[in-house]
Amino acid sequence: MKKLFLRISLLCCLGLTMAVSSLSAFEPDILYKDQVAVLMYHHVSDTVKGPGTISTELFRNQLSFLESRHYNFISLDEFKAYMKGAAIPDNAVLVTFDDGYESFYTNAYPVLQELDIPGVSFVITGTIDDPQKGTTPFMNREELTKLGKRKGFIELQSHSDSQHEKQNGKAYLTHRLQLNGRTETDAEYKSRVTGDAVTCRTKLDSYAPGSGDTMAYPFGIYNPEAITAVQDGGVRYAFTVMPKIVTRGSDPMRLPRLNAGSPYVQPETLHNMIMRRVTAVKDARGEEAPLRETLEQLGGELYKDKADNQLGMNYNGTLFKFSPDKASVTRLSDNAAFTLDRPLYVEGRRSYILLKDLERILGITIRLDTDTGTYTTDPPTESDSGTET
Repeated sequence: MKKLFLRISLLCCLGLTMAVSSLSAFEPDILYKDQVAVLMYHHVSDTVKGPGTISTELFRNQLSFLESRHYNFISLDEFKAYMKGAAIPDNAVLVTFDDGYESFYTNAYPVLQELDIPGVSFVITGTIDDPQKGTTPFMNREELTKLGKRKGFIELQSHSDSQHEKQNGKAYLTHRLQLNGRTETDAEYKSRVTGDAVTCRTKLDSYAPGSGDTMAYPFGIYNPEAITAVQDGGVRYAFTVMPKIVTRGSDPMRLPRLNAGSPYVQPETLHNMIMRRVTAVKDARGEEAPLRETLEQLGGELYKDKADNQLGMNYNGTLFKFSPDKASVTRLSDNAAFTLDRPLYVEGRRSYILLKDLERILGITIRLDTDTGTYTTDPPTESDSGTET
């Protein structure tokens, strides 16, 4: 009787194991290949609340969830090698932090250590002499020195030395400043921006030799002049706030990132955010495209205006509003009207638009990126609608 009971128990356990194994087989190990989802964070705090701040628990849960879904976290060195042609793991993710807040050292770094996940901290080096001067403390010399010893695992990179500022609402990095009642000359502008990049690299090099060739643009704002100026200062890779995924064809000076550092981005939300950039919902070679997914993959968003309940689009800071019958679109900045060749229509709870209509409205060329299977376009040559980074 005992032998029979043991035999039945063994069969039940075996059956359960096989069932679990069968279920796990439905979770794909390969979500995407030969591309990198670069995540952007700012502040990790358990006391401060805000749109750019997440709790330590949420940060840990996000990364743990991605690990459970077969994502592979890579270092900045691996990312640079990938940009030069080297292979990377499937489902690659790079974790980055802007500003150099002290919370990176006290809250984020311990989680990265615990999970053995490398990361990048883009530091405003002008804060090092007085790290407590702002409302949010920055990392001090002792903390930067300790992180510098973990180079290869934690990278200290540039968020500028003194260019994370605005004058009359315009970013230092991309505009001529007003100096004693006159406008900065082209030569003065170039000298300031290039000199700042050199200063930032020099300061970072004292903590982690060889650092500073990678930058996150202050506020996510850049233009061709700024790109040239920081390149002359030794910057070889630069990150924007454009919400796309990095492929081998990405411009190394206009690299996109996904904003994971919002309290509203739950672990599964982050997974879905990444997958929307790597999974085309409808073949872009056809005439139509799903509007929401296509816009998100291009770095825009679809929204509903609460004032009049009308559908709208936001692309690179420019707002558009659909007419009530969805047969035309108005660009709100100048009231330019676009009549659609085919009105927007809904199928399976998705809104579809003709690709040629969307191209005409946004003034861009949309194509299928064969690396990622997504709708894509070239990033703008300049951006003046970034976020506080």
